[in-house]
Amino acid sequence: MRTSQNYRFIGILLVLVFLYALTAIAASDFFAGFPTVDPDSVIAKYGTPDVIDSTAYDNPRPPIVTKLFTYKKEDVMLIFMADPPGAPPPYNVWKLIGAEDAQGKRVLSVEEVKERMSKRIKKFNKNAGK
Repeated sequence: MRTSQNYRFIGILLVLVFLYALTAIAASDFFAGFPTVDPDSVIAKYGTPDVIDSTAYDNPRPPIVTKLFTYKKEDVMLIFMADPPGAPPPYNVWKLIGAEDAQGKRVLSVEEVKERMSKRIKKFNKNAGK
């Protein structure tokens, strides 16, 4: 009787490990489609965001660590995810996974982000030269 319980436990454990591995592989494949973007390069191009929020050092740390850059006047929030998901700090690689309006109510297209941020590029670069 005891042996059948051990085999059952081992079987359940193997299934759980297999499902975890499949989930990890699927997540890494999904996130691989997003561009790798250094948040510092965004700051270099557009200037410091009005708000920077990060879950990197939250306790407990979430499985997917994010960083949000909010540019209020342009009504743009850029959303980054640390890569690979689930890795501990330091976070050296970030994926740009999306953009929303500053209130987080509507997803913005690449064209909308470029248009909204275009004025900031000109303004930031003009002020940087002074």
